Amino acid sequence: MKTLAVVVGLLTFLLSGCWNNIDLTETRFVTAVGIDLNEEGRYVLTVNVMKPSSGKADAGGTAEKSTIIQSTGYTIFDAARNMIEYSGYKLSYHHMQYLAIGTEAAKKDIIGPLDLFFRDQELSGRHWIIYVEGKAESLLRTKGITNDIQPLQINEEMIASRAVGKYPPVRSLDLMRMLATKEKVGYLPISHPFKSLKESREAGAVIIKGGKVVSSISETQVRGLLWVTRKIKSTIVIVPLKKPGQYGSIEVLDSRAKIRPVLENNQLTIQVTVHPHGIVGSLDHPIPMDSETYKWLQVKMSQIIKEEIHAAVAIAQKNKADIFGFHEYVHRKYPKEWKVWEQQWPDHFSQLEVKVNVQSKLLLNGLLAEQLGEK
Repeated sequence: MKTLAVVVGLLTFLLSGCWNNIDLTETRFVTAVGIDLNEEGRYVLTVNVMKPSSGKADAGGTAEKSTIIQSTGYTIFDAARNMIEYSGYKLSYHHMQYLAIGTEAAKKDIIGPLDLFFRDQELSGRHWIIYVEGKAESLLRTKGITNDIQPLQINEEMIASRAVGKYPPVRSLDLMRMLATKEKVGYLPISHPFKSLKESREAGAVIIKGGKVVSSISETQVRGLLWVTRKIKSTIVIVPLKKPGQYGSIEVLDSRAKIRPVLENNQLTIQVTVHPHGIVGSLDHPIPMDSETYKWLQVKMSQIIKEEIHAAVAIAQKNKADIFGFHEYVHRKYPKEWKVWEQQWPDHFSQLEVKVNVQSKLLLNGLLAEQLGEK
């Protein structure tokens, strides 16, 4: 009988629900967060909060699905707790899609204001981190074009970015890993909000060094970074044709990269080999599609990708910021030498010779391959 009582008690405890469950009537869900600094140097926290729905559509069908709430504080935790005064609820960040940080806040410090969200056990670390040119608040106030809920559209854009290659999608966990290094080096995508259109465009990126933003990099340099870090799933490479003013579009279907440190005569070099595979998407002007033309297009494609990688390396070395993670490969292959190089790695990286080899391959469809005798 005593055993039965223990079992019943244990089942009651296990089946009674989550220990930290919250009634839906006692909270509101945050879908996006913006972090800025005001003139007094205090943090301004802006949140996009979903409104509960009654399940009935309004007559005009124009009811807002979310609202914007702001608060300030000496720390982000202080600002988050002060949010209760304006919302009337203790907000839940479990469904947050992205966290945006404005220019002034990011140039001062990124690690500090993000620390609360790194530690929060509610969060899975899968929300996106975005640098905003100007105020982070302005991104939260833009309207969704393809989705009525703007944070969900931003989430869709970040997921689809691997098919564009113009900005690097970075989740919270990704940023935590990057900033775990001694130099606290990383990168974030840039969002450019347009107030007049109430829209935003994501393009380019910023370099983080010492836990704060130090430089921006262009779309071309970003793609160079993505080629090396194997984060391009698909993109379009524009190739100039033989006749001036005419271009071809190469659709990249897959890309692989290999990074290999080489130490010879006490001289360290990094060898980067990229293998992009693609097809001819379109041509501005009809040209004979023979074997020689395909080989020529492959050479041009390789040259363009190589230039993009060199451009990315140049801006990273200028800022002494190893955003490629070369140090990890060097550490693994040369652990003894790394103990000496580690202390001065930013200086070593800035002088490092990076050799780039791009081996592009254009795939042929079946009919064309047969015509060219490639089968």
